[in-house]
Amino acid sequence: MKNSVDMSALFGSLNNKNNAFSGINLMDYSSIKNGSYGKLMKAYYSKDAAGDSDKSQAVNKIVDKKAQVDTTGLSDVKKKADALKASADKLASSDLWATVDGSYDTDKVASAVEDFAKNYNSTLKQAAKVTSTDISKNASYMEDMSKMMSKTLAKAGITFDTDGYMKVDTDALKKADQKVVKSLFEGSASYGSEIASNAADIAKTAVNNSSLYNNQAALNSSMPGIFNSFV
Repeated sequence: MKNSVDMSALFGSLNNKNNAFSGINLMDYSSIKNGSYGKLMKAYYSKDAAGDSDKSQAVNKIVDKKAQVDTTGLSDVKKKADALKASADKLASSDLWATVDGSYDTDKVASAVEDFAKNYNSTLKQAAKVTSTDISKNASYMEDMSKMMSKTLAKAGITFDTDGYMKVDTDALKKADQKVVKSLFEGSASYGSEIASNAADIAKTAVNNSSLYNNQAALNSSMPGIFNSFV
């Protein structure tokens, strides 16, 4: 007769939920078998993924918003500076200073100067709204040039208010010696030429700063500030 083996200890261990059989927790095994474990995991990871998605979308919105603000500001600077250069170039045009019976067309000259003044002021105002050392330097140089030439400009009816913005007295401009007005804007070393050069530099800088990388392939200084806001 074979010896009987007491199996009660083995099956008894199965009744203890904290014991493991063959390395598998019986409570976990039961959950896996009836599907509740899988449902729990799906719910957990679905919630976690949704949270990550929300965070990602929030970050993207911040990046897009900051990029939009920065790009819009720099784009406006470029537009204003381009318009200023164009108006300075017009004042340097030989066509503007063509004479009829030995006289200049003061109406055309006055209109061109008024357009120049408008663009000069709008460029300075927009330049002050963006954070760029190079743009600020060029804007300051424009103001310094205007101060240095203020006496001669005043002879042409062109003055500046306390904020440095240009004003044009059209009547005084038309009555002024047009040779003086011409000397201010025509020629490579004229006041107008210097302003046009600075306007071109401002426009170029605005383009470089609005790109993720500058022309030296280095990350623009404005970009780290955007990403640092996420830390």
